Amino acid sequence: MIPRGSVFRAAGAIGVLATSLAIITPSSATPPVVNTLTLSLPGPFNPCTVLDPNATPTTSAILDLIRPSAFQTTSGDNLVGEGGAIASAELISLTPETIVYTIAPDEHWSNGDVFDASTLINWWNLERERASVQSDGYRDIGTLVASNSNLTLTATFAKPYAEWNLLFRDVEAPQVPLGCTWDDFDARPSLGPYQVVSASTNRFVLVTNPSWTLDPGRFARVVITDSRSIPANPVGYYVSYSLNVSRQALEAVSARANISSHIGTSSSLVEMTFGPHRPLTKRTDVREALSLILNRQTIVDDIFGSVTFSPSPAQSALYSQGQNAYPGGSGNGPSAQSTTTTITSTNQTNALVDCRACAIALLNKLKFHIIASHWYTPTGQPLALRVVVGPSGLDRTVASQIESQWTKDGISVYVTYASSDAAAAFAAASDNGDVAIFTRPTSTTAAYTARSFAGPAYLDSYPSGIRNTTLNTLYTTGIDIFNPVTAESTWLSLDQVVIDDFWVRPLFTAPSLVEWSNTLANVYGSISLPGLVDQVTSWTVAPLSSQS
Repeated sequence: MIPRGSVFRAAGAIGVLATSLAIITPSSATPPVVNTLTLSLPGPFNPCTVLDPNATPTTSAILDLIRPSAFQTTSGDNLVGEGGAIASAELISLTPETIVYTIAPDEHWSNGDVFDASTLINWWNLERERASVQSDGYRDIGTLVASNSNLTLTATFAKPYAEWNLLFRDVEAPQVPLGCTWDDFDARPSLGPYQVVSASTNRFVLVTNPSWTLDPGRFARVVITDSRSIPANPVGYYVSYSLNVSRQALEAVSARANISSHIGTSSSLVEMTFGPHRPLTKRTDVREALSLILNRQTIVDDIFGSVTFSPSPAQSALYSQGQNAYPGGSGNGPSAQSTTTTITSTNQTNALVDCRACAIALLNKLKFHIIASHWYTPTGQPLALRVVVGPSGLDRTVASQIESQWTKDGISVYVTYASSDAAAAFAAASDNGDVAIFTRPTSTTAAYTARSFAGPAYLDSYPSGIRNTTLNTLYTTGIDIFNPVTAESTWLSLDQVVIDDFWVRPLFTAPSLVEWSNTLANVYGSISLPGLVDQVTSWTVAPLSSQS
């Protein structure tokens, strides 16, 4: 499991464990930077609150700049104490699980209202009733009690929730409209390093919050756009995060002497999941054949090229490549290699092997048969699959590659498109498709991804439609374990059950490309979108000697 951003320490002879936020403070007071920072992020943007099922990773990242949080994300996708309006959070007991939140004094929303412990109590009352997987931990809190000063809040959990540092992030003010309309968004006040000047599906404009004193050297104006093209002459400074990694994209950035770049992994896992009760895909052996017959390395090579960057075929349905507990390798990475290795094996005991010969042998064993280069079922029906595809360009490109491979092997494919990746997952889970192909965002913890297979099937859990005693038990065990190493073994056990039953065929982790003006300093490539955006307040202008 990804480190939680906090270190446990012993507290006296009773053995109580505690952990404190690592509060971020400026190293020195520097003059304000008045130039504009242009930040290009995957769009379109939406005005949802962070716990709305329709909130996107981009929405959540932007909210980190304009809403109070207990923890934020590092470039390595770890959680650390933000140290802002919620000054600290301390786990003081495990039996029962008890956390003390301390509110910074004299904090106010942009509309003048006070931010204090009652704000967090209001947020808890709203969010524990919301049909969202992100609300899980709030539902596990039994009581929230504020101090007389209203600056300290004690949360006592009715049952353990090890991922408590995911809570109280991007909190909204009391008595404001929630939902996902721009009118509602405009009515919600800001509290954080930045305030909103204007917002739309393609562009946000933020300016510094004058009452925020933690980072006086931050950029005074941030323009967030979904434009994928690097401006020929950026106004001020420019940073971009994209999953649009290709030979052409890399050639374009390499031709720009004023742009630096970092290519790496991301927290976006491209996967194929099967309808659990469809006539064909309800059978494990059929799901196995449909999975093994695909050559995932060929898909990767055709999309990204085998020289510039090639992720490895995925080895996990819960973790993205590059996360600490990922059970596979780190991929081929940017290198001078001229070829990549195609995975071929006759070992049928490894569910993550790509093996066309194994798949054909299995179909024959199941009494499927070929007539005129097309597969037919034992009852004489064409082997045909209804495939639901997510909306992104990457989703569609991957689906086209899979369709091409299946078609060449005599399997008919009928494609429809979903409005979102979560909707594509839901289509398969509700048996409105044999297969769904989409990009799933993973999180700092495998518990988020594991919710596809346990608990209520909320839309933002990317539901699979699969529920059984084994998966439920593993999930319940994992979410109760505070020791990260022990928890990892439980999540990996759940991961293996899902893979061995071929409910999910993880394809690959999408690479990411971060580009920035070389006049900027302290910009780091990030595995996640929030991990990039949360760096904004630490970016500065590079010394002239380092600019070229």
